Amino acid sequence: MKRQMRRWTGLFLLPLALGSCGTGSGTTGITPGTSDRWYVSVLGPRDGGAIDHCFEDPLIDQSIESADLPSTHLSIKLLGTGTQGDAERIADCLKPGAGSGAVSITSPGT
Repeated sequence: MKRQMRRWTGLFLLPLALGSCGTGSGTTGITPGTSDRWYVSVLGPRDGGAIDHCFEDPLIDQSIESADLPSTHLSIKLLGTGTQGDAERIADCLKPGAGSGAVSITSPGT
């Protein structure tokens, strides 16, 4: 049941996260967002390797993957205390496993 709910939540948040994605393979772009939190996203197939260890970061509040297999989108929301440095650290962790997926960061809105 939780997995089903997570998939539906992902489908609703997917347009927000897609709008925040950078361009180019393996790049990290920071774009302004409308939320009060930092987000890190990966758009595209993650064929580069494992990323599970990246989810152990204590500042991750929530992560959502697209329901398609293999997953083509990942969005990570940081805790309210997260900073740009924290978002960049998580993005750097994801890059080696992102493969051809583009890694991006969305800053809190002003």
